[in-house]
Amino acid sequence: MVKRFTLLFCAFLFSLHAFSQEPPGPDIVTELVPLPVAKNTGEKPQSKVWTHACKTWTVLADAEGTHLWRLDDTKWTRVLTLSSITYNADCKVVGNVAHVLLYRGKDLIYLTSLEHVPAQNTYRFWSKRPEPSSLRLDRGAETATIDIDSKGRMWLASDATSSVEVRWSDSPYTTWSDPITLATEVTEDDIAAVVAMPGKVGVMWSNLNKQRFGFRTHTDGADPTAWSEDEVPASQSALNVGLGMADDHLNLAIADDGTLYCAVKTEYNKEGYPRIALLVRRPSGTWDDLYEVSQSGTRPIVILNEEIGKLKVIYTNSQEHGGNIVYKESAAPSIAFGPVRTLIDGSYNNVTSSKANYKSDAVVLASNETHAVGVQISDGIPPEVCPVYMDWTAYPNPFSSKTAVYFSLLEGGQYTMVLYDSKGAQLDLKQGDAVAGEINKIEFDGENLPRGLYFVRVKSQERSQTMKLVLSK
Repeated sequence: MVKRFTLLFCAFLFSLHAFSQEPPGPDIVTELVPLPVAKNTGEKPQSKVWTHACKTWTVLADAEGTHLWRLDDTKWTRVLTLSSITYNADCKVVGNVAHVLLYRGKDLIYLTSLEHVPAQNTYRFWSKRPEPSSLRLDRGAETATIDIDSKGRMWLASDATSSVEVRWSDSPYTTWSDPITLATEVTEDDIAAVVAMPGKVGVMWSNLNKQRFGFRTHTDGADPTAWSEDEVPASQSALNVGLGMADDHLNLAIADDGTLYCAVKTEYNKEGYPRIALLVRRPSGTWDDLYEVSQSGTRPIVILNEEIGKLKVIYTNSQEHGGNIVYKESAAPSIAFGPVRTLIDGSYNNVTSSKANYKSDAVVLASNETHAVGVQISDGIPPEVCPVYMDWTAYPNPFSSKTAVYFSLLEGGQYTMVLYDSKGAQLDLKQGDAVAGEINKIEFDGENLPRGLYFVRVKSQERSQTMKLVLSK
């Protein structure tokens, strides 16, 4: 059997360190081509976007079902159908595997997992579990989110009619535990989200009855039922105004040091009081006072650029039914939001992006009833140099007379292939141009060579790699 080896080489133009460099330039916003959809970009805590192998990916549904899409320049390309049914998705990426929770209602919930194929820069169903795993949530579940802790255990958080629940599953995530109740006396409209933190997972939820948010943590590897007491995030800031501090809108981002940023919506509903806010949990477990973002708006998300210490809270600049997608940004260490800026002009809602923090730029999506729209927003810093993937093998190897080297380059371009003997003497040289993602075949003739060890080196414009060949005659 031919064995294939995929080698990932990552290079960067330079290393950016927060707070030790000149400030970046202004944000650069690139509009993406709208995509017809049959399901909107909700729900509020979910994340539908990720970046891998120099491309941005999303899971969205059109009239033909739910699909994986790849962003090529500014246009989305459909690359894999996940289901003929339309779902909302929550996406968690670990290495070259993307786990996608497909949610349509309490009786239609599936986890499908995809693995990246470097040669074609696409995805296929995960070889460890090609078929989706199914689970059933309790009645009243509005939505669900997933994350994976440091032990590889996946957690799913959801709301029920009057409670907040988590379930867990170990790799390859085929079967799921019974629900573990984290909170009771919530309403059917309340919502929950799970986030992986350093050494633990956290679950945050809204409680409209108590007019507060809730938060509990679980230490990785501990008994799955062992959770901390409710921390009642930023309760010191709660005011007896309107319907209270908590509404069922929340979205989370986590820093490497464990600082948790939570974009939320309040129910104060009164002029002069915050409607969109940011809650911040420090690594010590303490919560800052509530930070006001805006006195208008709905359905906020938060995205974080740790490289330069900046965060953005992005939301719909209307009360409920769609409007411009706008944002405000702040330095992450010391929260102070700047002026509101328009990101997407029109009547849209349900903004979404990635669970992972971004570096040079982020893709942000929103939707109306018929289309998903999006932008790529950059903080004005140079992007990373795109990694070069070299997927290759030699067959046969060992060989008795002739062998062929098969390889593909993700970025394409010129290549050189050189054959050396065991002493380093050059015996053969071949050059050419490779099309990105296409498999190339280079043959070597060993008829007139003595048996022994040889080396072949493939070199692209950016990287090179060497492989051993054995002539066995």
